[in-house]
Amino acid sequence: MNRLAPLFCALLLLPATAAAQEATFDLPTAVHTALDNNPNIAMVGEMVPQAKAGRDKAYAMIQPNISLGTMYRINDREIAFDMSEMSSGLEDVFGGIYGNLGLIYGEMFQNGMFMDPGDCDAIADVNGFEDCAELTEVMIDGGEIEPDTGGEEAEPLVVQPKTQLFVAAEAAWPLNPRVIPLAKAGTFGVEATRAQVAQTREGIIGGVVQVYAGAYQLQEAISVLEEMVDLASAHVKDVEIMEAAGVVTRDIVLRARLEKAKLELQVAQMKEQEGTARRGLGLLMGVNEVPAGRLAPLGELTMGLDTLEDARAVALRRPDRAAAMSQAAAAREMVIDSGMAFLPTFAVTGQWTWSNVAAGFDDKKSAWNIGLAASLPIWDGGINVHSAREAASRRRMAELQVTALTDQIDAEVGDAWSGLESARIELPVAELELDLAKETYRLVEVRYSAGEARQIELLDARAQLQQAELTLLNKRVGLQVAAVQVVQSTGQLRQWASDL
Repeated sequence: MNRLAPLFCALLLLPATAAAQEATFDLPTAVHTALDNNPNIAMVGEMVPQAKAGRDKAYAMIQPNISLGTMYRINDREIAFDMSEMSSGLEDVFGGIYGNLGLIYGEMFQNGMFMDPGDCDAIADVNGFEDCAELTEVMIDGGEIEPDTGGEEAEPLVVQPKTQLFVAAEAAWPLNPRVIPLAKAGTFGVEATRAQVAQTREGIIGGVVQVYAGAYQLQEAISVLEEMVDLASAHVKDVEIMEAAGVVTRDIVLRARLEKAKLELQVAQMKEQEGTARRGLGLLMGVNEVPAGRLAPLGELTMGLDTLEDARAVALRRPDRAAAMSQAAAAREMVIDSGMAFLPTFAVTGQWTWSNVAAGFDDKKSAWNIGLAASLPIWDGGINVHSAREAASRRRMAELQVTALTDQIDAEVGDAWSGLESARIELPVAELELDLAKETYRLVEVRYSAGEARQIELLDARAQLQQAELTLLNKRVGLQVAAVQVVQSTGQLRQWASDL
């Protein structure tokens, strides 16, 4: 059976005062409002999509890259290649040779020694002559054979136009093995940020409980002091009547009034502190309004922890330790990635271009190509080497962080458990002190009424009673807060809050 069960049952058996019955605001409302509205939780929550985006960047290393661009270019001049001018120059050089060859071939055509008449007619027709006889006559006379261009002059071949419009599309599909460790590191990064969000929620819940407990403690203390003020007011009236009757001296009345004034001042100071606590609670809840109405008692806190060893075992699953472990795993993957930076990379490439003007030795306005690219880093000035050293250092640091955090968690659980055990012991003592103070005050009041005790004794007994009541209130609230701190040290506040 849980050794702490009687403790939490006792917390539920606190006296049900009128203040508790009139409560309009409770701890579960504060906790759930904070979880929904606290800006720090929302701010830290943005780390998750950022981490996911960082993880997805790794997959871009093996995704096709496609780009489309255009350019309009104006050159300083047009560069063209005119075949007609070149042929006229060649005629000047080789004209005599062509004339002699024409005479020879003409004789051969005429005598039918070179080809048959049908082939000769075909050649004549292609070159724009009526028949073989006309072609033969021209060659014998030494004339020029001009091709039939249909009446149109041949245009020059443009190598570089004056203006040109380009449209180009490029695609590359990289094949990089570094995507594997980078994607794993990104996944661990997402897990780490989620754990950090969970740890932030733990901290907000713990803060709400602490501030709520402080505000509730001040509220109840004010109620105790206000009762004391009522008693002091009644006492002042009594001594004033006794002074009028000549039973007591003036100093007795002044002492009673001073005691009442001190209590009223203490009430005013505590109300100011309560207002500060309530404003802090509203800030944690993420609301603009200060929580109004009386605060209900903290209520029951159930823990499934029988021993300190159980608490330490559960605490190993704390969100901040989970985040540290994920960060260490991500650091190990980055070490692998730094090593793979020395390996070759491959890519399948493709390109298509189009221009509004054909430039070259054909009439094509578009061109395309595909290829396979490979790159092997030889020396980059040592950047990869230094990156590998940094990655190794970060891995060692992340692993040491896990060890240090584990030791810290162990100490926090031990401190919280010790505080809970101390609070358990202190509560019965405070209850006995209150019983004794009540009995002492009763006896002094009886003696004072009988004239056997001085006023200073009555005031001291009343002050001791007041202090005993405040001490018991503090110990009861402190016990509940100590139990919450144990749960918080084990990282289970979110589960506790979900059960509220």
